[in-house]
Amino acid sequence: MEDLLKIEDLYVEYRVGGTVAKAINGVDLTIGKGEALGLVGESGAGKTTTALSVLNLLPEKIGFITKGKITFDGRSVLDMSDKEMSGIRGSKISMVFQNPLTSLNPVFTVGHQVEMVLEHHKHLNKKEARAEAVKLFAMVGIPEYRLNDYPHQFSGGMRQRVGIAAALACSPELLIADEPTTALDVTIQAQILEMMKDLQKQYSTSLLMITHNLGIIAELCQKVAIMYGGKIVEYGTVEEVFNHPKHWYTIGLINAIPKLKGERERLESIPGLVANSQDLPGGCSFHPRCRYCTEQCMNEIPATEEVAEGHYVACWNRRT
Repeated sequence: MEDLLKIEDLYVEYRVGGTVAKAINGVDLTIGKGEALGLVGESGAGKTTTALSVLNLLPEKIGFITKGKITFDGRSVLDMSDKEMSGIRGSKISMVFQNPLTSLNPVFTVGHQVEMVLEHHKHLNKKEARAEAVKLFAMVGIPEYRLNDYPHQFSGGMRQRVGIAAALACSPELLIADEPTTALDVTIQAQILEMMKDLQKQYSTSLLMITHNLGIIAELCQKVAIMYGGKIVEYGTVEEVFNHPKHWYTIGLINAIPKLKGERERLESIPGLVANSQDLPGGCSFHPRCRYCTEQCMNEIPATEEVAEGHYVACWNRRT
């Protein structure tokens, strides 16, 4: 499969005053054309920072890429001018944000906001953009008369549908979804995920799904990357990683999922707190929470090794 997005040895820091937060610490990721990759981890693991780096949208004067490469369709994202990046955002790469109310402009109707995307990137006139917007909204289950409503007049689930319609307006090659269903109730979550699954197949769009929900990854993605402390600690196909997890963090996440069948047991939890990016521990950043920690884990950063075909793990004392 041909690569669409390639991230190599990426490091990102946030600097505020005299404080430095090391948000990303050597991330390597690849997404093929038409492929869906899930990026999983707790809050603060670096998932959203990875997505913002791809779009070159890190906070100005605060977020800095200190090392690494990001290549999209053979071109270096980090070497592009602001004008070139503006031409790619929304047309080639689109993003669905976690909270659609903050990503939609409150003073414009939802129809107008999608029409602006079409006019800017597809160079449609107002009449053509309106007709295309009507089709997009119908595709996500929003009737035409609601195009004249404002974001505050929609429920959370409907606003997320608006965000998805805007993201898909130009048939992007890569769709980044940053926890798109977190704020929604379970039934609306299921509807949104089913719709995204259908649309991805329909458009053959590559997908980067950012979430802490392993069930969503199992439903939508072919590959999964487990992130902790700004690093990828385990990577492979969803089937291989979920059925044969090797890193103790991955195992902890899987064991924390309630089981509907079989004997009911007390859920396991991962002890301790998420690694603080302002004060990362030495060696493996997961070692303070790992019951299988050794002296090597405390002092040396683990190398990433291939333990099965396409299955990579960064752990000195992984499960065999």
